[in-house]
Amino acid sequence: MTAPSAAGDSPGSPPDLTLVPALYAAFDDGSLRLHFQPEVDLRNGSVPGMEAHPRWQHPERGVLGPAEFMPIAAAAGLVHQVDQWVLRMAVAEARTWHRMAVGTAIRPPRLWVNVDGRQLTSPAFIAEVDRLLSGRLLPAGALGLEFSERALGLAAPVVPRLLDRLRALGVAIAVESFGTWLGSLTMLDLLPIDLVKLDGAYLRATMRDMEGEAVVAAIVRLAHQRRLTVVADGVDTARLAARILDLDCDRAIGPVFCPPVPVEDARLIALGRGRPDRWYKPPAWADDRLRPWVQAAAG
Repeated sequence: MTAPSAAGDSPGSPPDLTLVPALYAAFDDGSLRLHFQPEVDLRNGSVPGMEAHPRWQHPERGVLGPAEFMPIAAAAGLVHQVDQWVLRMAVAEARTWHRMAVGTAIRPPRLWVNVDGRQLTSPAFIAEVDRLLSGRLLPAGALGLEFSERALGLAAPVVPRLLDRLRALGVAIAVESFGTWLGSLTMLDLLPIDLVKLDGAYLRATMRDMEGEAVVAAIVRLAHQRRLTVVADGVDTARLAARILDLDCDRAIGPVFCPPVPVEDARLIALGRGRPDRWYKPPAWADDRLRPWVQAAAG
């Protein structure tokens, strides 16, 4: 959840430490909040998952994302506190979705939370997850934790055991930015995971020619052979959406479908009462195989 620059600064410049007192206060004054981004099934338009994204509603600078406020948190020693807050709020929101769905046939989307690799290897992390989930009456798989493949690779000796313990608590596991680290394909066999996310920047850089598309297709095929779901992350154009469908990706997430939205809108989507196309109107795509999600979004 860390990032290179603070609000209003150029990349590489020091964070604006005058914002530290306001960030301390944000934990209590309601200005720190979660937004949620839908994960769209490319075949039927459903929303099987959503990602939690922290946002800071600063009174003067507007809505700030992690790239803008996490360097400030790092300088103030607040990264762990922010990470704990995100996880705690995400679990509470997932519980709200399931409570609102009681008595209906709706199964709310899985809520994904990005976790820094340092959290995973912290002795207290799994105990904290267990404490948060205990008594919440969340079904298995309601919460998912995603880790970068580089973080998992660097902590490789202890990772399989730690991930097994999380899955025993009913938590789904995803590897994000998959394909960008040397140990990618080895991870598919060594780690207990449910889903892999292909980074949008990696996809755009790799899929410039037929050879690059063959590489991505091979990764997708290997993941499917291991019964893993493949999600294309950061999909920002209809053209890229069509190409990842050609390569048999299962799901996608990105601004071409829907940006991160506030909690009130996320609840409508989670309960099937709102569609991502409220925030983005998809163009008339030539590829008819994308029609299912377009038609579902229009409904």
